[in-house]
Amino acid sequence: MDVRNMDSSSSTFTDITSDHSKSIIHIDIDCFYAQVEMLRKPELRSEPLGIQQKNIVVTSNYEARKYGIKKCMLVTEALKVCPNLKLLNGEDLHDYRAASNKIFLLLQNWKSPVEKLGMDENFIDVTNLVQEKLKSTNIGNLTITGHLYSEPSMACPCGCHTRLKLASQIANEMRQKILDDLGFTTCAGVSHNKLLAKLICPLYKPNDQTTIYPEHGVSFMSTLESVRSIPSIGSKTTETLISQNIVSVSDLQQVSLDVLKKHFSSDMAVRLKNLSLGEDNTPVKQTGRPQSIGLEDSFKTVSVKSEVEEKFSALLQRLLILVREDGRIPVSLRVTLRKKDVKRLSSHRESRQCQISPSIFTINSGTVTVTEAGQEKLMTVIMRLFNKLIDLSKPFHLTLVGLAFTKFQERMTGRSSIVNYLMNDLSVQSVLNIQNDCDTSASSMDYSAVSPSSSTTTDLSDAEVEPSPKKPKKVTWIAKRRCLSRDVASPSKLKVGELRLNSKELEKVSELRLNSRDRSLTPRASPAKDVLDNSDAMRDIAEGGNCDECPSYVDKEVFNALPEEMQQELKSMWKNPSNSDMPRTSTRNMNKTKPNSIMKYFVPQK
Repeated sequence: MDVRNMDSSSSTFTDITSDHSKSIIHIDIDCFYAQVEMLRKPELRSEPLGIQQKNIVVTSNYEARKYGIKKCMLVTEALKVCPNLKLLNGEDLHDYRAASNKIFLLLQNWKSPVEKLGMDENFIDVTNLVQEKLKSTNIGNLTITGHLYSEPSMACPCGCHTRLKLASQIANEMRQKILDDLGFTTCAGVSHNKLLAKLICPLYKPNDQTTIYPEHGVSFMSTLESVRSIPSIGSKTTETLISQNIVSVSDLQQVSLDVLKKHFSSDMAVRLKNLSLGEDNTPVKQTGRPQSIGLEDSFKTVSVKSEVEEKFSALLQRLLILVREDGRIPVSLRVTLRKKDVKRLSSHRESRQCQISPSIFTINSGTVTVTEAGQEKLMTVIMRLFNKLIDLSKPFHLTLVGLAFTKFQERMTGRSSIVNYLMNDLSVQSVLNIQNDCDTSASSMDYSAVSPSSSTTTDLSDAEVEPSPKKPKKVTWIAKRRCLSRDVASPSKLKVGELRLNSKELEKVSELRLNSRDRSLTPRASPAKDVLDNSDAMRDIAEGGNCDECPSYVDKEVFNALPEEMQQELKSMWKNPSNSDMPRTSTRNMNKTKPNSIMKYFVPQK
């Protein structure tokens, strides 16, 4: 049945009681990977072009499709069909991600919720925008922009036809803006729900758009030859339906709900029935920052640990580029393997993840980076997780390895932020990475102490985070004392490092340090030489500090090791607490601060 020439008289208002209030646009980038390459190399536009990943052509331009090139065709078969096919390697997704993000950001200009679907598709809910535009639009002059799936036999009393006409004009504006600013041609679908908008979108590909009214949803869905065409129906559900001779969407429309409930839950049965009729009430959810950033590499088989390590190292280098672009600091790392069972001729995925120390990452000029030493630490963690997934005493066969950072911490960007100071000052980062100069028991994260009780997961589901076991406070204090007793290049590092101790421990450390200074015959180096370069300030610090406003509980050397602007802020707070810029918090709440917090050290406790 040709849906483009369907007789409009065959459609009736079967769903006139359903909700038609929304206006949803679905935008799909034409042959996305191929367009990215053609924009970089315009001479490829006139040639048949295929994007290759491993031994598969994942997509091609429309010039290649004229020869019969299809998605996911084997390279050998594609070259037989089109011997002059130009193949480009598309395994590195960096440029594709960058282009996808540019399109996503551009769509934000319409001030409507945008939901990404993969790299090349976006849903936009323009319901509110349509309502605003209707106030200043002459309804009598409204027409559909692009194609209309079928002419209506009568006007819907809810006014959805008018709203979708206006939505089609907005969709055309979006597509034209993407073409003018970024150079990508797109197709679009417009309807009152996400399901119909997505399915009607490719009807007039490429570089075109189609609108479908609600009353034509049932008749359009009945033209789909396979139930697998419905986006939310997966392979297992399809197998179950086919076993009951439900092959096409038309079959699903005609089967009774009672029959479906025999094989699916009641909710699932109703859901399947509604989808077959073109009904879908799922909202467009604004896409935020990804909850995880990961990469995978598939191959025929790898059975040697050294080869696995090489592949992980290559993945890590690419993954760190994505982290730098994202700007957040990862705090959890996941390793994924796909194991091949030679006897059963099958494969399955397993994953294991653990926490990682944020101090592995440094911030230079506002950019998250990792030093060579940090990369070595990450590789140590990766291979430790690998060893937990693989029994090296037995032969193993892997067909895929994957790395992902799965949790992040947002960093404060304020210039006067204490977080900004601790993350940017090199001497402070040395304290945060103090495990380089002392026993591993003093490190902020014990990588060797991963909980053995945490089980692996399959099918890419998240594994439980494996925290390092908590140490008693006394053990932590002993570990820190051991670190502080070692030789460290800059004394200022020790002073800032002591900010992590509580006030009682600071009194002990200060007393020991003052006693040792009295016994010393030679003047010690300035403890703030990495923070202050003013000679008078250095002289004051060497003489025991020059902070007349400092309360008795504050160590003057620690105070002088802070940036000057932070010193002035603290002095102002101590001099006139009532007028300080700090949040007005009751003494009761201040007393609830953690014992190692910097606020507990500088703010008096009663």
